[in-house]
Amino acid sequence: MKKLIIASLSLAILFQVHAQYDPEALAVLDAMSNKYKQIDAFKASFSQKLTNESAGLDETISGDIAVKGDMYVLEVAGQKIFNDGTDIYTYNKEINEVTISPYDPEESEITLSNIYDIYKSGFKYVLAEKQANGDRVVELDPESRDKSYFKIKMTINSKDELKSFTVFERTGNKYLYSINSFTPTSLSDSYFSFDVSKYPNVEVIDFR
Repeated sequence: MKKLIIASLSLAILFQVHAQYDPEALAVLDAMSNKYKQIDAFKASFSQKLTNESAGLDETISGDIAVKGDMYVLEVAGQKIFNDGTDIYTYNKEINEVTISPYDPEESEITLSNIYDIYKSGFKYVLAEKQANGDRVVELDPESRDKSYFKIKMTINSKDELKSFTVFERTGNKYLYSINSFTPTSLSDSYFSFDVSKYPNVEVIDFR
């Protein structure tokens, strides 16, 4: 019984260490967030690696994204997705078809457009590692246990730039997003709108 109590206490202490509001982690996250806030818009190329050992999954895809505020244009897996802040247009070039649906920020919890600020609400955080090359590894723990994921791990370099982040899902899926290039730029709002006139004979499926 005594050993059981000690083991339980040890687990409780371990949980507190890994799930807290660590001021050192907050300083790293704030520095990263503030850096990206100064950028009006950006373009980035990335890769997404999905692994699940028990299910035998090991898949990698790559893509490109342009972001301005809540708006983005995402090219990945043969699709080009336009989010103009109001609606989402998903264009499939192979079949020349676009589907339109209302944009709901709640549906996309973790994206390359919100990852830089996601820690500010609903998360505990801890600075898990400082690497010799200056990279800092910060772990985010969602306060709600209703999330489909239980941890986000970010790698932030010495220039306060996000190099990669990993999302750990409760299903065993692990998504590693690596940012291969990042270019600040200036983009008009119209860049993020899908212009039907530029896609002759496109089939439009409207779910709004």
